[in-house]
Amino acid sequence: MSTTSTTPVPVPAPGDARAAILAAAIEILHAHGAAALTVRSVATAAGCSTTGVYTWFGGKNGLVDAIFIDGFRRFGATLTEARSSAPADHPLDGLAQTYRAWALANPTHYMVMFGRAVPDFEPSAEALLVARGTFEQLLEATDLTMHQLAITGTAEEIAHHLWAGMHGYVSLELAGMDMAHDPDERSRRFDQGVRRLMRGLRP
Repeated sequence: MSTTSTTPVPVPAPGDARAAILAAAIEILHAHGAAALTVRSVATAAGCSTTGVYTWFGGKNGLVDAIFIDGFRRFGATLTEARSSAPADHPLDGLAQTYRAWALANPTHYMVMFGRAVPDFEPSAEALLVARGTFEQLLEATDLTMHQLAITGTAEEIAHHLWAGMHGYVSLELAGMDMAHDPDERSRRFDQGVRRLMRGLRP
């Protein structure tokens, strides 16, 4: 009687399996766009069954929701770090450039978060709460700046104008429509645009 010995296939730890599925979804979105993002394509890329995707994320919308939340958490941590190193008398210094730099380094996350990269996706209440947390950082820095520069209005309104301006510049750059071919020139125009926004808000 002979026996056959087999080498067990390593099973990834639960956290590793979830991370692998999430990374696969982000890569598919980045390389092929929303049309290629399906539960089956993600499972194949992650080396798991479709059941694994449903177990961890509940389906495609839950997967995109996880990308949305992951992006905002990473984004928020980066903004916190930028604020901690900004001078007390210029709380917005560096925050705008950090916003731009993060978006350019993480375009897939950014477009899921702000650009409806997956047209039929609707963020969950939890996802929107996490997203709001990053806006609170801009809100706090704006409030301090308004007091320093005697800018009137509400911090939420002013922060919204600043965010809209920054988002506009970044979105044009990500789409290759900013009309500046040199990276230094793109950075200069972004800085100039943010400064003009701030000047326009002064009484």
